Amino acid sequence: MNVISLVACVPRHNLRVTELAREYLHRTREALDTAFQGYFVLKDHASRRTAGFRNVVVFGAHVRRVLESLPSDGGEFDKWYKPIRKEFKNSVLMKLFDQLLAEIRKREAAGVDSKARVVGFNYPADVPKLGKRPAHARELFMGDEIGGVGWEVEVMPGVVEKYYAILPAAYGSVEEFLSFTPVVQTSKDPRPIDAVKVSEQFITTLEKVLRGADQHM
Repeated sequence: MNVISLVACVPRHNLRVTELAREYLHRTREALDTAFQGYFVLKDHASRRTAGFRNVVVFGAHVRRVLESLPSDGGEFDKWYKPIRKEFKNSVLMKLFDQLLAEIRKREAAGVDSKARVVGFNYPADVPKLGKRPAHARELFMGDEIGGVGWEVEVMPGVVEKYYAILPAAYGSVEEFLSFTPVVQTSKDPRPIDAVKVSEQFITTLEKVLRGADQHM
């Protein structure tokens, strides 16, 4: 059983579990910050929209998972959180990001063809050129199985995700590894969806709920 599951299944009147939940909320805020970094890449760097979008989807999913696993206290916290749980369950926005996450995992597992071409990059002197290093970044990778460049990030103890960074043009190029464009669609809703707009809605919703959870914990 992982620690998130442990926090979720033990009553919150246990002080140690409450402290554990607070610790995970802190780590979750850091994961949300990483999702926001992805959002700004998506919004401001046209050549790396896909990488930014992936970071929003993947790191946002971890934030949501923790929020949905918060333990019950049978009191004020439950009164505040019960309607939010219901809203998450029925939210079209959350369902869209579930579909996007599933698509990303499917494509990554398949090893979709792509490649990175890196020239003249000096480690560690040039590392700051890749942008802000995410919290709990462990190792730098270049040219992974799907051709990306970025950091391995320990989102939670024992849980590692890849954060894809921007490789400056002076050091080479990375071909996009997913077919997303600034507009995405789902099979259930053929209408175009603005990736920047829905990403902003997604992470600001998570931010609001996370802030509320911290206040009511």
